[in-house]
Amino acid sequence: MNSKQGKNFSPVKPARSYEEQARRMIEVHNLEIGNTDRARHILSNVNYYRLTTYGKHLRRKDDAERFIDGVSLDDLYDLYQFDMGLRHQVLPLLEFFEVQLRAKLSYHLAMVYGSTGYLNPDNFRLDKQSRGSHKSLINKFNIEVKREDDLAFVRHHQKKYGGKFPIWAAVELFSFGMIAQLFDILTENDQWAVSREFDLSPEELYALICASVDVRNICAHYGRLYNQTIDDQPILPEKFRQYESDRLFPILLMLKAAAGNHRVYRDMIRGIAQLEEEYPKADLALCGFPKGWEGILKNANL
Repeated sequence: MNSKQGKNFSPVKPARSYEEQARRMIEVHNLEIGNTDRARHILSNVNYYRLTTYGKHLRRKDDAERFIDGVSLDDLYDLYQFDMGLRHQVLPLLEFFEVQLRAKLSYHLAMVYGSTGYLNPDNFRLDKQSRGSHKSLINKFNIEVKREDDLAFVRHHQKKYGGKFPIWAAVELFSFGMIAQLFDILTENDQWAVSREFDLSPEELYALICASVDVRNICAHYGRLYNQTIDDQPILPEKFRQYESDRLFPILLMLKAAAGNHRVYRDMIRGIAQLEEEYPKADLALCGFPKGWEGILKNANL
């Protein structure tokens, strides 16, 4: 029997034209729309379902269907554009950290266990859960090899080495999530060896990796960073505990451990500051940014 039978589900909402959507925004949701042509332009580029998520903090407390007086469709569109810009500023920093992590992990494993030692589960934690995780990781890797068989380096290793990949080539097919999984099953000594490269403990580095994976996935799928909770959070040093939250800022703060004073970090700070000027209605406090956030990020000494 179909488990859905007998349940009273609400009917799916009907399709509405741009003009119908605009009228509904005014009449049902209390949104201001000054120009119908402008509204049509916005809705033809970003659908209303996505736009509404940017205004959840602008809804009336006594009626979540309606926005507070004075909120316009253009306000939501500006917040969307701010968020798009925020993702573009954060992505290069995440790339810098991820590529750096791949390099340090693969180098350490290669030097300690040889070029293909990563394939041997005995070189990792020996508990049952870690062995299962290692098997899962290698299965995911083999799937990626098949999926990416049009890449030149994959064809090269298939043809010349019978499909065997040294760790420094294999990690280029690992997703960021797979990198996190790899670090998690390293022996304690190996975790410390990699973590010291960032002046972090294994617990601190793993927490930062997991948080960065979450943000990377949001950015990769054009999700929302603005006013968004991020479940995985880094471990902040005692002097920065006042900035703990479930938002973006603590993650950017701890990525200083990977970037230091590299240009990619300075560029991100400048880029976000410029966005704040361009979109004054965007409130960075909703992303966990405290007052004086620029100086905090610039001068952070973890």
